[in-house]
Amino acid sequence: MTEIILPTIPITRQGVAEAVPINKYLSSLQVDKTLAVLEKATNFIATGSSFIPDISILRATLSPTIAPTLAPTFTPTFFPLSFIGRVDFFFEAQEVNLIKINIGDKKDSFVSLALECYKLGVEKAQQEKADYKGAIKHYSDALSKDGKFAEAHVSRGRAYSELGDQDRAIKDYTMAMNVSPKFAEDKDRYVEPLLGRGTVYIKLGNYQAALDDFNLAVKLNPDFYDAYLGRAIIYIEQKDYQQAINDLTEALKLTADNYPAAFLKRGSVWAELGEYEKAIEDFTQAIDNNADDANTYYADAYYKRGLANLKLGEPKKAIEDLNNAIKLDSKYYEAYDIRAIAHETLGEYEAANKDYISADYSKALLMYNLTGHSGNIAAVRSVAISSDGTTLASGSEDSTIKLWNLKTGQEINTLSGNLVFVFAVTFSPDGQTIASSGAEKTIELWNVSTGEQILTMSGHSSWIGSLAFSPDGQTIASGSDDKTIKFWNIETGEQIRSFSGHSDYIKSLSFSPNNNIIASGSCDKTIKLWEVQTGKEINTLEGHQKCVRAIAFSPNGQTLASGSEDNNIILWDWQNNRQIRTFKGHSNAVTSLAFSPDGLTLVSGSDDKTIKVWDVQTGLPMIALFGHESYVESVAFSPDGKNIVSGGYDKTVKVWQMPWQ
Repeated sequence: MTEIILPTIPITRQGVAEAVPINKYLSSLQVDKTLAVLEKATNFIATGSSFIPDISILRATLSPTIAPTLAPTFTPTFFPLSFIGRVDFFFEAQEVNLIKINIGDKKDSFVSLALECYKLGVEKAQQEKADYKGAIKHYSDALSKDGKFAEAHVSRGRAYSELGDQDRAIKDYTMAMNVSPKFAEDKDRYVEPLLGRGTVYIKLGNYQAALDDFNLAVKLNPDFYDAYLGRAIIYIEQKDYQQAINDLTEALKLTADNYPAAFLKRGSVWAELGEYEKAIEDFTQAIDNNADDANTYYADAYYKRGLANLKLGEPKKAIEDLNNAIKLDSKYYEAYDIRAIAHETLGEYEAANKDYISADYSKALLMYNLTGHSGNIAAVRSVAISSDGTTLASGSEDSTIKLWNLKTGQEINTLSGNLVFVFAVTFSPDGQTIASSGAEKTIELWNVSTGEQILTMSGHSSWIGSLAFSPDGQTIASGSDDKTIKFWNIETGEQIRSFSGHSDYIKSLSFSPNNNIIASGSCDKTIKLWEVQTGKEINTLEGHQKCVRAIAFSPNGQTLASGSEDNNIILWDWQNNRQIRTFKGHSNAVTSLAFSPDGLTLVSGSDDKTIKVWDVQTGLPMIALFGHESYVESVAFSPDGKNIVSGGYDKTVKVWQMPWQ
């Protein structure tokens, strides 16, 4: 669940505070939360509800079979749902048509046997609960009988993709292009493998490769309208909205307007451009469409039409549309949220409050629940994200580091070596190297691409709980329970210098962006600031009542945040030894902190099992995310500010989407 602390209608903070009706229906705490958000984003419609990518994607569930490490949760926002769903429908229809072929009419018994196996695979894939592993077995049997069965390669590729094995999917689609299809009317215009491979490239975020495939598909078969839809997805990703509209319009011409996926996507583009009347026309066309797969898009079309109506100042029409979206899908969390805003614009505060409560945002915002760490002792103690935002690293007490694709949630690699209880992981600024440390009293450097251990550095006499790369990437700092901070040359592994001054364990380190200062947080209740080059202690910040577990410099280096076992977060003007404000809200120790790239938002993890997102300018909480079953040990912001990652004592890594991105 999530605390309901959501942006609201474009009214002033004073206006909300003076509104008697809202105080009648909302508790004082809820009013405070609403006011806090107004400081951040006074208009949820303007800042939090982009029509592209599809808001509906947040609620689209993944199949549990996609990957063993993914619990059934929510797809990433970059998945263009109207396209992926359309491609699935296309291939399912092709498979059904193919197995209707009268095998008895085929003179080649070898082909007939292959088709029989293929039919069994299709039946497995199209069960109510798809058995893709079983389908792959039958598709493979078909290919063993006829290795030039292009359609079997395509279907097996799709099954591999559904199971998360995108490499094998690409291989099958590529092989399908190198053999002739058995049943296509025009073999020279058979471009289904390009559609499938392009779809996989979209899933992997390789948009240029996808664009190349769709361009080739259009060239070979200019009447293949699904390729235009796929290409439009890429143009949208590149923000080339006019080209996207051109392709979607061409696809609609080719299908005589019997193409709801294209209407939904084109309407989204129009809305993104502020052309809400045109958007409403397209959403209405999707709603009124009777194509075989039209019902797939009804809920999204109603939701988006409702959002567009609200943009046009028509809250009653918006509520009617949102009612229909919720009727079609009772778990359409965003629809509850926007309907709440529409109710508020009409002064219907009680109805608004009910909708806010119905919008369970933790479920809506949770993209992945990664459960790869296992064992009796497998707490995830540290998470980190590469500078390019593609790779997530998690360090665990199971003595491994796991690398994940942040865009897909797929596990990339597991690093183990001689690790014992990994307490800290961090990426080098260029993203090519990972440093780790833990109970072994050493620091290990790893090559991200190969997973090979590059270097081991030793010198501490106790556990190493914190690491930080210098912004220039030349050195790494380590903080230990031996109460010292050590600096290391990452090329040679040589210890450069050692700082002493804390009287208890050092739990956190943070470099200033200019590379000149390093801050350390300690269980002696203080934060110390040091000159990197000289080791000179230049300041000591005192204000916490218990161990300081987390510290983080703001992106501009002007302020420093610290989190403590006293349950509080303090924002410091560290140069003047002054507390700016205290963030109160956690009910247990604050274990980790991270600033958003713009410095306006702070995220914190706590032993109270929650993640809180704070407005830095006010010190007030904006949202609280629930889902971890035990202590939250580490949090990180993605470089683009769109995602939060958390690691917990419950052995899981969770990837969340920021609601206003």
